[in-house]
Amino acid sequence: MTNANSWVSNGLVDALRDDFTVVYPDLLAHGKSANIINAAFDQKSQADGIRRLIDSLGAKKAHVVGYSSGAWLAISLAKYHPEKLSSLVIGGWDVQNGLPEGPNGRLDFDAFFAFAQETAPALTTWVSAENKAPLRSTFEALAGYEGLKDAPRIADINIPKLFWAGEQDIYYQPLKDWSEKNRQAFISAQGDHVSAITELAPDTIVRIHYFLKDAR
Repeated sequence: MTNANSWVSNGLVDALRDDFTVVYPDLLAHGKSANIINAAFDQKSQADGIRRLIDSLGAKKAHVVGYSSGAWLAISLAKYHPEKLSSLVIGGWDVQNGLPEGPNGRLDFDAFFAFAQETAPALTTWVSAENKAPLRSTFEALAGYEGLKDAPRIADINIPKLFWAGEQDIYYQPLKDWSEKNRQAFISAQGDHVSAITELAPDTIVRIHYFLKDAR
């Protein structure tokens, strides 16, 4: 439910800008892309969009950092355009299983949105009747995540990788367990799913920065 400016307000852009060209696009249905209705929201189409962005910058490859739905998109890029990746940082996402279970099975958009309104209302104030439809489409694309196929691909792709989640995040234990099982670097961060990104801890910023510099 956050937008590209989250990477500015949490301090990561400022931490990286002296060493990297930092680009932080809005995910479809978020931020300045919130009202894009006639778009393809599936995994491959969104990965193709990021590949075109990298190409438009004249870069052969990029270090990609993604959190939550952005992590899903980063994994999509690794799936469809691995040649574009120099390294991969994945936060706040269950690589093995995707979206968590809700009270009636796999979490659906209506249950998710109701929960977001209750627990983080400030993050939902921008949602209107007009842009709720593309937001739903994005969520449904996330719900189609094929973890059993994509997780082994992420484990095996031969690039530097780093994973992180807040210790109070529902994704924390599944991602930590998967990372340890597959011998992947993992950061135990402060906070829950929202605060782990909106209030990114200074030590987490330092570790991500160090990882990216070492991955060059």
